[in-house]
Amino acid sequence: MHADEFHRPRPETLIAALLHLMTHYSRTGCPRLAVCILRHLQYLGLHPDADPVVREICAGLHGTWAEAAADRGPADQWH
Repeated sequence: MHADEFHRPRPETLIAALLHLMTHYSRTGCPRLAVCILRHLQYLGLHPDADPVVREICAGLHGTWAEAAADRGPADQWH
């Protein structure tokens, strides 16, 4: 695959995925979901097609989700 064949997901797709992940996290508190959320925030925050306000919000939420991702529960002690 050539670099010009790579298709970057649309910002709207990433936002929809974030909303889904955040909703699921609110029900479970799973730190692994927090890691996924953190990665999506980072990717969306750097996405060249994302609105500047969206990128700013992602940057602002980064610290909160980094803390949640660092919280290691019993399930994470196995790895």
